[in-house]
Amino acid sequence: MLNTIRLKIIVMAMALMALLAAATGLATYLNKQVLAELLAIAEINIPLGTHVSSIDVLTFELELHILRGIEKSPLDPSQIVALRQRHMEIIRIIRNDFKHIRRTLEIGISDPRNDLEDQIVFAELKGAFASLDQRIEPFLQIGVNALAAIEAGDLPRARVLAQGFRAFEDVFGKDLLQIRRGLENMTLSSFNETNRNQDNVLWLNAALFAVVAALGLALFLALANRLHRSLEDLLTGTQQVENGQLDVKLAVNSDDQIGRLTRSFNHMIGQLKEKERIKDTFGKYVDPRIVARLIAAQDDNENVSERRPATIFFSDIKNFTGMSERLTASAMVNLLNSYFSIATREIREQHGIIDKFIGDSVMAFWTAPFSAADQHAADACLAALAQREAIAKFCGELPQITGLRRDPPDFAVRMGIATGEVVIGTIGSEITKSYTVIGDAVNVASRLEGANKVYGTNIIIDETTFRLAQGSIEARELDLLTTVGKIEPQRIYQLLCSAGELPTDMVELRELFAAGLAAYRAHDWDTAERRFDECLALRADDGPADVFRRRLKLLRTSPPPADWDGVWRLTEK
Repeated sequence: MLNTIRLKIIVMAMALMALLAAATGLATYLNKQVLAELLAIAEINIPLGTHVSSIDVLTFELELHILRGIEKSPLDPSQIVALRQRHMEIIRIIRNDFKHIRRTLEIGISDPRNDLEDQIVFAELKGAFASLDQRIEPFLQIGVNALAAIEAGDLPRARVLAQGFRAFEDVFGKDLLQIRRGLENMTLSSFNETNRNQDNVLWLNAALFAVVAALGLALFLALANRLHRSLEDLLTGTQQVENGQLDVKLAVNSDDQIGRLTRSFNHMIGQLKEKERIKDTFGKYVDPRIVARLIAAQDDNENVSERRPATIFFSDIKNFTGMSERLTASAMVNLLNSYFSIATREIREQHGIIDKFIGDSVMAFWTAPFSAADQHAADACLAALAQREAIAKFCGELPQITGLRRDPPDFAVRMGIATGEVVIGTIGSEITKSYTVIGDAVNVASRLEGANKVYGTNIIIDETTFRLAQGSIEARELDLLTTVGKIEPQRIYQLLCSAGELPTDMVELRELFAAGLAAYRAHDWDTAERRFDECLALRADDGPADVFRRRLKLLRTSPPPADWDGVWRLTEK
């Protein structure tokens, strides 16, 4: 009897083991089928959709490319070369997409991982795509012929040829859309079917767990819980990434497909974090508006440059060399970074572009489209005034910034602003490039910044800047001079404040100074000296009046020739 019971137990155990083995084998088989279906979708459906979308985009881009070429004609040789290069590149990609689609459709029809229904859909897509395949070369030939007409300067013929694109609007519009929707529906159906198969696997496991021994039930529950947790972690992590959270790291608890998928997910997050870090870092070196313009360029020529009016700004810290000798390296860096933060904020708030930092100097520029029309000169002046105001507050924080609680450094900034036509674009080697401005206005702004040392001022602008910005600012004419490296004299102005904010005493000072300047240019030294003395009586620290009073003493000692035009030649940068 014991043997019989034992035999029953053994038979039952063997039956349970056989059932467990069968369930395990079946579950493993079905899981592999599910994974195979997912891989088939990833290897066939998704690439196929990518290539179809590429054709949709590129056929439109090819037509738009030709129409833009016609609109911009006549083109110079470099533009024609760029137009042809991009056109040929589009044709090459389209043909390559068609080649991949044909091959992928054949694979989809014959791949055993796809069921009969999917294979029928692939066959239908192949038939629908065959019509597109026959029409693509005539479509491309229209573009080639139109391009040749553009290159030959025959714009009427190019326009007539471009009209031929309309015959393909349904082919590469409605027909291509129908193919895409068919592919999307099939892909969605495959995903739903795979999801149902996965659910079936889980339900089968649950049913078998109910009849298998407690050990088998525990083992299967452990496996199901592990899979569930892993999938939930992946789903939660995916949602977090979708919401912009990149501080996600999932635990890898196995070396199977779920484990590899988890490791791939973690690797993807690492790459996204690295790209985000690079993006944030790059944004500190290049103004995001410049990056946007470079990306938005209509051709593949990365050496984007153009000539346009711009206002250039230079600033320099007064006596920075002497100041730095009193500071430690860390204090000096802290001082510069704090000051540059102020300058950058005020410049960007007034639509300016930081070009570069040169030691303790800042170079920036204003131009369209960042500033509206001729507003760039006013924006630059208002940014300089805002910096001056912010620096005045900044000086109160110098003891904390520099660590010099007693006798903190005398911090002042000189600024020069000039307006003129410059070349704006990417300049540099094949390895490293910079988006910058080149032109005479750059040199003039630099020289005007240095001229502040001569006149005892902090912001000097040239005549063009004053003329464009005079509705937004208050300024006074300083002098008519030639800077180092220049032959033609230029009228310069001291930037005082925003329009309507000039104090009463400064209004009187400006009028007295203007009268003194007129007498000075008329060689009426006595009247000029009286006016400048009156200026100093109003404000003893008025640098320009003091400069001219000392200059009058020199002119009395060494009188200029009778035909002297009042131009003062600056001999220092």
